[in-house]
Amino acid sequence: MAKNIILLFSVLFISCGNNGIEGYVSEPITITAEKPDDGNDLDYFWALSNQPDGSLMNSNDLVSMNNGNKMTFIPDYPGDYSIEVIISEYGDEISNQIFNFSILDFSERENKENLKDTLDNESWLDEEIDGDLDELTSEQEELDKDADELTSAQEDSDEEADKFTSVQEEFDEEAERLVSDKEKLSKKVGSVSKSMDLSKTKLRKSNISERTDRFTIQITSKKMLKDAQLFSNELIKKGYDAYIQKVLFNSNETFYRVRVGSYDNYNSAKIAANSLSKDLKMTTWVDFVRKEQ
Repeated sequence: MAKNIILLFSVLFISCGNNGIEGYVSEPITITAEKPDDGNDLDYFWALSNQPDGSLMNSNDLVSMNNGNKMTFIPDYPGDYSIEVIISEYGDEISNQIFNFSILDFSERENKENLKDTLDNESWLDEEIDGDLDELTSEQEELDKDADELTSAQEDSDEEADKFTSVQEEFDEEAERLVSDKEKLSKKVGSVSKSMDLSKTKLRKSNISERTDRFTIQITSKKMLKDAQLFSNELIKKGYDAYIQKVLFNSNETFYRVRVGSYDNYNSAKIAANSLSKDLKMTTWVDFVRKEQ
């Protein structure tokens, strides 16, 4: 297969690449010299200036055509060739152009084509691998994104847990403080109540004489005599031996106690008091019989 190569060169000398124009043994190569812009009646002289040692070619093997500006030759041996063309006008040289060639044999061509096929296959494989890598990279990015979202959600959850723990600790501290305050208040109230009870007990005991050999049941105590009388009359109507006892305390307060019965021992009085509590639906208690003041 003929290989047509048209090359454009500046005046004087131009080389075609470091290794020259590539071709193959026994394959025709055609080149065209650059025609000077101001040339009219031109003559072209082609000469073989360099060839490999095993080549049997000479300048006569260079076939010119198209008024001499185009030339074809068939390399007979692998290696480097140089072909020079001298262009003259009316016998004066106006241009000198050199073409370098790198010729390969058919085995090298086959190896090169096989290498090209291999590179093409590897390129296809590389593209497929690159595609797979792109997909893996995309999947990894999605996984990283999901991991970041999970990490962010976990951080939010941890933050909420910390807030809850903080609130719980504050609640526990407040509860402990309230319990402590309540205990202190209870102790204070108990102390005050105990003090008041002792004061009242001392006050009442110091003003009321008692008979320790007789027991009675106290139902209620009224500040007004008429109230005590009304209550006592109701008990008498029910068949109880109710009576009223006047009590004067050191605080100059007067109370009228409504009481029932007189018993020679505490157990009998207690049994009667329990019965009265159920009948009257109110609390009663046993006391010593007091002497009238």
